Amino acid sequence: MGVSLKEEFYKFYHQKVAMYGVITMLVLMVYSALTTNITKNTLAFGFGSVEWIPIILIAVGSAFFAMEYSNNTIIMLIYKNSSKFKIYLAKLIVVFAYGFILTIGAILFTFILNWLFVPGRFSWGAAFHAHTLRDALMLNMFGEVIYSVFIIGLSFMLTMLVKINAVVICIGLALAFFGASLSAALMSSLPSLVKIIKWNPLNMIFISQQLTRSSIILKSNLTNMQLIVTTLIYGILFAIIGYYLFKNRRV
Repeated sequence: MGVSLKEEFYKFYHQKVAMYGVITMLVLMVYSALTTNITKNTLAFGFGSVEWIPIILIAVGSAFFAMEYSNNTIIMLIYKNSSKFKIYLAKLIVVFAYGFILTIGAILFTFILNWLFVPGRFSWGAAFHAHTLRDALMLNMFGEVIYSVFIIGLSFMLTMLVKINAVVICIGLALAFFGASLSAALMSSLPSLVKIIKWNPLNMIFISQQLTRSSIILKSNLTNMQLIVTTLIYGILFAIIGYYLFKNRRV
C-alpha cells in the first residue's frame, strides 16, 4: 500500500490539474472579495471557498482517474500492481489529502483577504449565529471536509460509470448549484414523504451551511449529527460502488 500511495502522490504532484485547482480557488476567493460587500457571512464561509472546493474536487478527482485511461497508463499500473483495491484506495486518499490541503489554504487565505480588504472591520471573536466568527469559519470548513468525502466518492463512482470526464464535471456543477434547492423543493412538495425524502443524497449539500446556521435544519429536516453521519455513509457507499465498477472495468 505504501508503494501505491507513493506512486499516486508523485503522479498527482506532477499533474498540472492539481495546481490549476489551487489557483482557481484563490482567484475565485479574490473575485468574491472584490465584487461583493464583505460581511461576517462572507468571512464565515471563507469568501465562497466552502462552495468552490467541492466543485474543484469533483473536477480534479475525476481527471486524476480518467487520465489513466486516456493515457493508457492504467494497463501498466495494473500490471505492476496486482491489487486493484490498493490502486483505487491510494487514489482516494491522495484526492482527499488534496481536498484537505485546499481547505487549510482557504482558511489561511480567508485571514489574509480579511486583513487586506477589511482590516479591523470585523473581530474574529464577534458573535455569528451562536458562535464566534472564527469558530463559524472552522465549523463551516469542517462541514466542507465531511462533504469532501461525499463528493470524492461520487466523482470516482461517476468517472467509472459515465467514463466521460466532462460529463462528470457537469454533473458536479449541477449538483452544487441546484441540488440543495431541488431537495428542499421536493420535500416542500411532498410533506407526507419528508421522513423518507430527507435522506436523499442531494440533501447532504446542506452540511456546508447547517453547522453554523440552525435555521437550515428547517430545510434539510436533519440534525447536524444525522447530516454528518449520512454524508459520510453516502461518500463511502459511492466509493464502494466506484471500486466495484473499477474492478470490473475492462482496460
